Amino acid sequence: MIIRFFYEGGPTFMSLVYLMWIIVIALAVRFIILYRGNKNPQKLKRTNDSILFFGSLAFLIGITGQMVGLMAAFHSIQKAGGAGVAPQYIAGGLKVSFIAPFFGMVLLLISAIIWFVFRNLKEYPSQAVSLSQ
Repeated sequence: MIIRFFYEGGPTFMSLVYLMWIIVIALAVRFIILYRGNKNPQKLKRTNDSILFFGSLAFLIGITGQMVGLMAAFHSIQKAGGAGVAPQYIAGGLKVSFIAPFFGMVLLLISAIIWFVFRNLKEYPSQAVSLSQ
């Protein structure tokens, strides 16, 4: 199923979105390892912020892929004259154009949840800074 969505959503943009999934998972594992290990505050904060950044980047890549696909589809419709295009083809093309942004949005939601949970852990760097500074 994932492979089918990969080809339907366009291999160029879907490969970038899938790469962001791998990066976010690797960063989450890195955060857990750092948190259990030496608890270096700067590395923990940087790793946690990177999780949210790459989740956001995945969504933006998906939106960019959708825009490129829609521009190509509208150009094809314009070349065909518009009158000979059946509505089911347009609906199918619109459905396909939402695959990459959907996978990017799901990753953004997951990375935001991971970021929030990790940020609220005990002994997170932002909680160690006093307000008097």
